[in-house]
Amino acid sequence: MAEHAEPRQSPSPFHSLFWYSVNMVRRSVRHATKNANRFRRHAYHRARYTRVGRAALTISDVATSPRDALQRRNVVRAYNRQHPTTRMDRGEGYAMIDASQLPGVDTVIPLALELFEEKKRQLEASTGPVNELHAKKWAFMRSVLNNTDLFEHPPLVDFALSDGLLSLVTNYLGTIPHLNRVDLLYSVAHGGEEAISSQIYHLDPEGRRQAKLFLNLRDIGPDEGPFTFIPAEASEQIIKAIKQTRSVDSEDATLVMGRYLDDELARVGGLDKSISVMGKAGSAVLVDTSRCLHCGSRVKPGTYRLCLYIQYCSSREHGNLFDYHRHSADPVRYLATVNSRRSTNGDVSAPHQMS
Repeated sequence: MAEHAEPRQSPSPFHSLFWYSVNMVRRSVRHATKNANRFRRHAYHRARYTRVGRAALTISDVATSPRDALQRRNVVRAYNRQHPTTRMDRGEGYAMIDASQLPGVDTVIPLALELFEEKKRQLEASTGPVNELHAKKWAFMRSVLNNTDLFEHPPLVDFALSDGLLSLVTNYLGTIPHLNRVDLLYSVAHGGEEAISSQIYHLDPEGRRQAKLFLNLRDIGPDEGPFTFIPAEASEQIIKAIKQTRSVDSEDATLVMGRYLDDELARVGGLDKSISVMGKAGSAVLVDTSRCLHCGSRVKPGTYRLCLYIQYCSSREHGNLFDYHRHSADPVRYLATVNSRRSTNGDVSAPHQMS
């Protein structure tokens, strides 16, 4: 005997109105959250460029994790007494580095080149990311290493945490930094004439202060698109001058915050102060990209740039996952890596993406 199917009742007007209201509230909350996050990022970004703002962010960091902040300060005092250096000037925000000044670089460069050769074919054949913002950077710069590579090749991380390199950062930042990234950056020509994404002069959004190492793994000249930067004090003056010349209705005013066109820099004499990191394999710079205007990867067709990239941040940022257990008996290295456990285990996209 066939079952009798009762007719399906259409929702009542009250029921429809209720769910319409719920969906509208959800949409409004999502929209408000998105706007709040955007405002927070912009406020954070702007605050870093005033003394009052930097002081407020420092207080905020301490208030958020007082025990961690205090421990880092205490440990760094003893470490800096053992390894004093002023090579990374706090005013200028950078230090040019020769290969002879970095113990262990003779081991790291061959290892990095071997890893790159293993991954190059796979990297060039892979499809770029779906996200439009990341796809622009993928067109000319690609991140080579992932967390598994770093676990399988600890000398790369050991080099990042070596006294010869780490002491430059701790004396500059005045704290034990968070080791955020260790990677190989592979840059090629993107096929266009105009600079895009991080090829445009910009400041990085991560942290109040940071230090990034760009170590050339092959000989780099003008055609290879060398990393180029402007010292911090000059960058601050240039940014002020450019902001005074920007019109609210101009195309320049619609640029992503923290980006500055070559024409803008040229009008205020900024390009004359730029420094390009060129030279033999092993030439390098350690630079605070939160304070120093910089660009790179303006590679000409027929060549490429390959560099070892290491990022140290004064605040915890999304980055690699490191084997911090290896350093449990060493408070300096342990503090530098322990918070990486909060990062995801997946691959990390190319660095300093601008939002």
